[in-house]
Amino acid sequence: MLKTKEWAASHGIDVDDLLPAIPDYNEPIPRTPQEIATRCIILHAIAATGYGVEPRPIIEWLMDQSIWDDASPAEQSLMESTAPGDEELNAACWRQEAEWALLWAINKVDSFGLPIQTCDTGLLVDDVMPGPGDDIEPFVSSAQLRSPGVLLAEIDRTYNLHCFARQADRQNALPDDLIYPVLFQRHYAFEWLTGDDQWDKVQTDT
Repeated sequence: MLKTKEWAASHGIDVDDLLPAIPDYNEPIPRTPQEIATRCIILHAIAATGYGVEPRPIIEWLMDQSIWDDASPAEQSLMESTAPGDEELNAACWRQEAEWALLWAINKVDSFGLPIQTCDTGLLVDDVMPGPGDDIEPFVSSAQLRSPGVLLAEIDRTYNLHCFARQADRQNALPDDLIYPVLFQRHYAFEWLTGDDQWDKVQTDT
């Protein structure tokens, strides 16, 4: 079976880690860098909850930083739940991949590439994200969007990969090194990034 790199290339998809910007594309996205950075913090909190971190201190931190209301209804429900289910917790863990995609969009992480590995959790926790109890202002205020052409190149690649992956999945022909949840979370994050839907309402149509 083809690996993801060869499979993607066979569909005409650029497989380089760093894609060239779409020429002459300057349409701004509807989200501000600060809004995106705040969403990253919320997703970080959700992933932590999924991995078993006690949510009450996280909730108190988000409240103290005045961003608790930025968590979606489903996210608030998860963090307030006294007995979340295993499926719900597993889904929460994967949200760090959506977080990673948005961090890339605001220049907080450098690498992206094909969806054949999970994000660097150690880097995420130790070096990139503010921890519970930290002041989030430096993180939020320093967020800077990549150029529209660079964003569009990666957004288009992710969308196209997801289209072909869904077709391949129906034929039981997904590359064995493609991590589908990583691809899905990236697509979900980018649909939120470029649209105006609330987080819980995002659709990943292909």
